[in-house]
Amino acid sequence: MKVQELKTIAVLQGIDDETLSRLAALMERKDYTDGAPVFTEAGPGDSVHFIVNGRVRIEKRAQSADAPPKTLAVLEAGDYFGEMALLDQKPRSASAVVMENATILRLSKAAFDELQRSSSDAVLNLLFAMIRTSGDRIRRLSAHLIVYDEVGKAIGEAQDLAQLLKVILDQLSAACPADWGLVVLRSQFSHHLELRNHLNLELTPEQKEAIAEGRGFFGLALQNPKDQLVDNFAEQEPFKSCQRIGFETPALLLSPIACEAQLLGLIVLGGHSRGQFDLNALNLTRGIARQAAQAILNARHREEEHARSRHARQFVRF
Repeated sequence: MKVQELKTIAVLQGIDDETLSRLAALMERKDYTDGAPVFTEAGPGDSVHFIVNGRVRIEKRAQSADAPPKTLAVLEAGDYFGEMALLDQKPRSASAVVMENATILRLSKAAFDELQRSSSDAVLNLLFAMIRTSGDRIRRLSAHLIVYDEVGKAIGEAQDLAQLLKVILDQLSAACPADWGLVVLRSQFSHHLELRNHLNLELTPEQKEAIAEGRGFFGLALQNPKDQLVDNFAEQEPFKSCQRIGFETPALLLSPIACEAQLLGLIVLGGHSRGQFDLNALNLTRGIARQAAQAILNARHREEEHARSRHARQFVRF
C-alpha cells in the first residue's frame, strides 16, 4: 500500500510521511461490492476503516422488526468510520453497508496497539486528527436532531398546512444549508403543481406558471420521483438539457414527498455554489419528507373538507 494513497484520506492528511508509512504497513486493503456489509450492528468492535473510493452507509436497526434500518450517515471517499473500536472495543452500535463498489482500508485494534508500542507520537497524531473530525460529525448530527425535533413538534402542533411547510423549509434550509428552497404539492384534481411555500426566492408570474405546469427540472423530478443530488446543474445530465425556468442555481437537492406510493409533492433546496450539498443533506431531507408525508396528506384532506363545507354554505345562501 502506498503512502500517497493514504493521503487521500482527509483525517490522515496532516500526518507526517514516516507515520503514514507505519500505518500503510499495518493496514489491510479490501474491495467490496454494492450492498456488502463492512460490519454489522452488535458485531465485534475491533477495527477502524478508511474509504479509498466508493460510498458507505451507516445504518441502525429500527425497534420494529418490519421497519427498514435508519440511515444515520452516508460517507464517501476520504472518510473513515468505526473509530470507537480503537478506544472501547465495545460491540458495534450500527452497521456499515457499501452503497456501491468500494475500496476500504482496515486498521485492526491489534495493529493500532502495535503502532502505539512502536510510536506513541504516531498514535497521538492519528487520535487528535480523529477527534477534530468527530467534533464536526457531532455538530452535524446535533443540527439534524434539532430539525427532526422541530418538524416533529410542528406535525403535532401546527394549526394548518402552511405553518407546517414553513417549519419544514426553514429547518432544512438552515441545516443543509441552502440559499433558497420551495415546497410544491401535487393537485389531486389536475396535473398541476401548487407552490405552497418558498424561501429566499422572488418568483415572477411566469415562473410560478412554469412551476404549476411542471416545466423544467420539475418535470424531470415528477417523471423520476426519487431523491436527487445535483452538484452542477449546467453540466449534469439530464438537468443541463432541460428547459430553464430562470431561478436554477448550480446546486440542487430534490426530495419527493410520498405516502404509500402516492406522490404528494416535492421539496427543493438550491445553492449558489457547485457541490454545496452532500449526501448527508440529502439523507436529512429524505427523512424529513418521509416523516411529514402522512401529516401533509392529512392536512390536505382537512383543507379540502373545509373548502367543500364553505362552498356548500355559499351554495345554500345563494
